Amino acid sequence: MRLTSWVIMAGIVLAGFAQPAHAAWEYYISHPLNFSVAMPGEVTASRGTYEAIVAGAQGTIVYSSSEDGIQYRITVVDMREIQNKAATLLGEAVYNFQDGKNIVMDIYARADRRFGRKLTVEMPNDGGRETAEYYFNNGRLLELRVTIPPGGDYGSPNIARFIDSVAFFPDMANQDSIELTLPE
Repeated sequence: MRLTSWVIMAGIVLAGFAQPAHAAWEYYISHPLNFSVAMPGEVTASRGTYEAIVAGAQGTIVYSSSEDGIQYRITVVDMREIQNKAATLLGEAVYNFQDGKNIVMDIYARADRRFGRKLTVEMPNDGGRETAEYYFNNGRLLELRVTIPPGGDYGSPNIARFIDSVAFFPDMANQDSIELTLPE
C-alpha cells in the first residue's frame, strides 16, 4: 500500500514537470501614451509606419509578446495632427483590418469611458484567426491585436485577458504595473 502511494505521488510530481511552460503575465503601463494592459512574457518595443488612404503615413509604436504560439500586439498610431477626423480614422482602421476576411464577430467596445470596436476575423486560406480592438484616445489610434495560428486555441481565455485588460486612466492600472519604455 505504501509503495503504491509513493508511486502515485511520484507520478503526480513528474506530471507537473511535464506541463508546458507558460510565460508570466505582467501588467504594463505607458504614461506618455496613456494606457495600461496585461501581456505575457517578454514585451518588445519597436517603431514603424501605419499607412492608410485617409490617415496617410503615420508613425507607430508597437509592443508585442507571445505565449503558446499566440501573438499579442499593441500598435499605437500617432494621429494628433489629424485627430479632428477621429471617427473616420477609427472606421478606416477597422475596415482595413477586416477587408477580405471572414468576420466572426464585430461589436462595439468600451473601456474607461472610451468607445471603440472589437472584431474577430478568420484569416484567408485557413491562416488562423485574429481578434482586434480599436480605440482613439488623446489623438492616438490604439490597436490591440491577438493572432492565433492555424490549429491554435481559438477559445483561449488569454485572448480576453489581454484585450479586456486595457485601461486609459493611470489610477485604473494595476499598482505593480511595469513602465513600457518608448523604443529608440
